[in-house]
Amino acid sequence: MITFEEIKATLPNKWLDYYQINRSWIKPLMDSRSWWRKTTDDGKRPCADIILGAITALEPKLSIWMPPFCQLNSDGDKLIDVLGLHFDPDKELTKREEERAKLPQLNSSEIDEIEIIRQLNNLAKENSKL
Repeated sequence: MITFEEIKATLPNKWLDYYQINRSWIKPLMDSRSWWRKTTDDGKRPCADIILGAITALEPKLSIWMPPFCQLNSDGDKLIDVLGLHFDPDKELTKREEERAKLPQLNSSEIDEIEIIRQLNNLAKENSKL
């Protein structure tokens, strides 16, 4: 069985991916309803309901843990903190992009993945002949 810590470790990237794809509607919604929450990194994040809804859909195994967490404390902001998601997603996306720019092997525009697979297959074939 997967542990909570193993699940928790995957949540920030899943949330960032979701936010990046959906920020075109999340930002206006948060702005229009003043649902932004201040973060400890001097930024802002969407309200807990948006994050919890998204992350439980993205990580179905989290559903095992959410009922007891909600019974212990139904404060969504505290749940976000426990899940390690109390950060400004725009700032984190910027950091992630900067990190990827430093590592060209992670920059998909510079790498043809099919060519890499072909090269690996050729190496495997050559090694099998030895």
